Amino acid sequence: MEKVSRFRRRLLVGSLVGCLALGGGALMCLSGDGPAGRAPVAAPGAQAGSAVRAGTPAALADLAELVDERESRVRAHPQDARSWAVLGAAYLEQGRRTADVAALYPKAERALRTSLKARPRNNADALDGLAALANARRDFPAALAWGEAARKAAPKRWTTYAQLIDAYTGLGDYKKARKALDRLTALHSGPVVRARAAGVYWDQGRREDAQAALADAAAAASSPAEQAAWLERGGELAWERGERENALRHFQEAVRLDPDMRAAQAGQGRALAALGRTTEALSAYRTALAEQPSPQYALELGELYESLGLAQAARVQYDLLRTLVREEAAGGVD
Repeated sequence: MEKVSRFRRRLLVGSLVGCLALGGGALMCLSGDGPAGRAPVAAPGAQAGSAVRAGTPAALADLAELVDERESRVRAHPQDARSWAVLGAAYLEQGRRTADVAALYPKAERALRTSLKARPRNNADALDGLAALANARRDFPAALAWGEAARKAAPKRWTTYAQLIDAYTGLGDYKKARKALDRLTALHSGPVVRARAAGVYWDQGRREDAQAALADAAAAASSPAEQAAWLERGGELAWERGERENALRHFQEAVRLDPDMRAAQAGQGRALAALGRTTEALSAYRTALAEQPSPQYALELGELYESLGLAQAARVQYDLLRTLVREEAAGGVD
């Protein structure tokens, strides 16, 4: 029974019928149409460049185009500090999206440090990027140090406060995280700020406020990849609240908008397993893990196999888990 219950402890109970429930009793019905009245979409490389500079998600294909463009740029102009910083941020986002952190996180660090070498003073672009990289590696003291250096270099640069929120949260200093959020909201507004606010509300136990902020962020997103990311986070929050069907709808819509959103595919696997749809759950997990070999997905798939009595299949996933953890450690991840 213990083998079965260990996985089932992850499967919270709950359901909600109809549209996605938001804070305050509002509803957001998911349809096949994007937000009305959007401006024309920019070229992929330009769109991804704007996204990584603002710390918002970008589509993998757009990221690849941005990387190619910036690699060509720095080869021709090796002292272009801004291009090196954008390239480093793009490598970091690629690493997050693909789980190839052993290769891409060190490349991101080299690019960001090259940017600092090219412009040692007042280079908030590179300092911001190094703070984001340290947060991704879960090195929160380093993230705080880089973030504070970026803040001193450019006190009104709003993206820095997003990195400080993550660093303070990682260090367990929620009071300072809230102060950083207050500064962020005073400097900027928009979907990414609402999503950051949702994270702070979530940590404070203000689940309805977090849900409403994420719904607002998804509704105002400027690209399908960004909208999918905020919907995926909304699915995680619905899952934590025990709303299995609601979580599944969030994850499904996120995958529809961005088929490369592997976190949402793994979320589908989690919700489907909780709903007893194990064949579909296994398929969702396998797809997510094949395209984004994350230790978390390997662990959850292994536990699902174990709960189904498939001990050998579970051991394969646990062996993979150990390998993936070693690879992430090689990329500097704690």
